[in-house]
Amino acid sequence: MLIGDTLAHNGKHNPGGDALVFGNQRLTWGELNGGANRFANALLGQGAGPGDRALMILNNSVEFIEVYYGLAKIGCISAPVMPSSVPSEIAYVANDLGAKYIIVEAAAAHLLDEIGDQLETVQCIIGVGDGHGREFDYKTLLAEASPEEPDVTIDPDDDLTIKYTSGTTGAPKGCVRTHRNFIMAALIYLNEQPLVEDDLASITSPLAAGMAISELSRYVLRGVPFVMMPKFDAKEYLGLIERERITVGYAMESLLKRLAEYPDLNNYDLSSLRSFSGNRLEVIQPLLAQKTFSAGLHGGYGSSEAGGRISFLKPDDFRLALDNPAYAERLSSLGRAGMLYRIEAMDVDMRPVPAGEIGDLAISGPSVFKGYWQRPEETAETLRDGWLMTGDLARIDEDGYIFLAGRKRDMIKTGGINVYPAEIEPVLMSHDKITNAAVVGIADDEWGEKVVACVVAAGDCSEAELIDYCRDKLAGYKIPKSVHFMDELPINETGKIVKKDLRRMLSGDA
Repeated sequence: MLIGDTLAHNGKHNPGGDALVFGNQRLTWGELNGGANRFANALLGQGAGPGDRALMILNNSVEFIEVYYGLAKIGCISAPVMPSSVPSEIAYVANDLGAKYIIVEAAAAHLLDEIGDQLETVQCIIGVGDGHGREFDYKTLLAEASPEEPDVTIDPDDDLTIKYTSGTTGAPKGCVRTHRNFIMAALIYLNEQPLVEDDLASITSPLAAGMAISELSRYVLRGVPFVMMPKFDAKEYLGLIERERITVGYAMESLLKRLAEYPDLNNYDLSSLRSFSGNRLEVIQPLLAQKTFSAGLHGGYGSSEAGGRISFLKPDDFRLALDNPAYAERLSSLGRAGMLYRIEAMDVDMRPVPAGEIGDLAISGPSVFKGYWQRPEETAETLRDGWLMTGDLARIDEDGYIFLAGRKRDMIKTGGINVYPAEIEPVLMSHDKITNAAVVGIADDEWGEKVVACVVAAGDCSEAELIDYCRDKLAGYKIPKSVHFMDELPINETGKIVKKDLRRMLSGDA
C-alpha cells in the first residue's frame, strides 16, 4: 500500500464522511481526496514525475494536506519546511534537494524574493492564497485539473518525503523515508495505541515540523476525522475539545506545558477525551487534576530518523505508576518497544549492555529511515548493521522500560566522571518554583567540564537555594556548579531545547 492509497480508499468508500475540520472549513473524504487528485494532475501537467522533489513552504492548511498527498500520488518527493524559516535556510534546502517545484503560501512568498537567483534547479513556483505574486496560482491550477486518480506507477519502497533535521548540531540533513516506512509506522502505532471508529482526533503542531505528519498518516489510514489548528493556542484548543467533542488529544511538550498552565483550565469540559499523549508528569499534573479530564495517558519515544514513535508508555503504565510508589519511576520512562521494533542500549562494540546500565540507544524496525539525502558517510555512521544509532544515551530495565539519559553529545565529563543531564534536570524540575530546566557542560580548567544549570523560574528563587535543593538528591559531582536564570530557554520548531545555543551563550560566544 502507498500513502496516496490511504486517502484514495477513504475517498472511494466513504466519500461523504467527515474528514477534516479546519477553522470554518469542513471537508469530507471525497472533497479532500478530490483536492489532492486535482493538485497531482495539475503538477503532472507541469511536467512532474516520480522522483522529482518539491519544497513545501506552507503552514497548517487544507492546501498542505492536498499538496502532500497529491505529491505522494504521483511519486514526487515532498520536503516540507517551516514558513518561519529565513531565506538562506530555504535556499540551502532547495539546492541540497535539487528541488524542481516550490509550493509557497502568500504570507511566505516574500522569502523567495531575495534568493530567486540562488534557486539553481527550481523550474516552477506555485503560490497559494491571495497576493502571492507568483506565475502559477494554486487555485487556478486546481480548477482546471481533473479530480480523478492520477495514473502513475509507484513502488512502496520509493522515496516519499525528505524531512530536514532542525540543525541543532550543524547544517540540516535530509531524512529520507519511503511509503513503506510511513505505512508501517502508522500500522504499528495503531496496534499499540488504537483509534476507534467514532474517534475525532486533533492536530495541534505544525505539519511542516514533522511529528504532525505522522499523526496525519495515522488518521487518514484509519479513516478517522480530525480537527486541525492553524497554530497552537491553549484557549482555542480547549474550546475546540469542548465544542467539537474531540476524543484523541496530543500536544508536544512545549505546547502541553502551555495547555496545562492555562489559568482557566478548569472552566472547560474535557470529558470527551478518551486518549491523550504527553508523559512528563510534572507538566501534565494540572491536566490530571482537571475536574473533567479522565483520558487515558500515552507517552513514548520517537524521532525523524526512527520514523515517528517507536516506544510506548500506555494508560495501564500510568495508572500503576501513579497508584503504586514501587513503580513510580516508570513515569519518567519512554515505555517499551512497539511491535516489530528492537530497542537496545549498546556498548562501543554494538553489544547490548546489561539491564540498568547506560549505553547508546539503538533501534531496528520497519519505519527506520532510509538514510540522509546524498550523505553516504553520515548515513553509514548512523545506520550500522541494521541498527539506527540515535545519538541518545539510555538504560533499559529488566522489564524493558527505556529511560533516556540524554544526548551522547550532551554528556558531561567532569573530573573524569560521566554525568548525564537527564539525571539532573528532573531534580531541578521537581522544585516548585522551576518551570523549565536544562543542564549543560561548560569547559573548566579544574574539572575539564563543569555542570551548569539553566532554569526558568516562577517567583523568587536563588542560585544558592537551588544548589542546596540538589544537594540532598544528587551525588556531589552531579550538583550544578552554577545556575543561570533565564526568561526562556532556546527551543527549535519541535519544542526541543537547543543546548548548543545554551553552551554558546554561557561561553560568551552568543
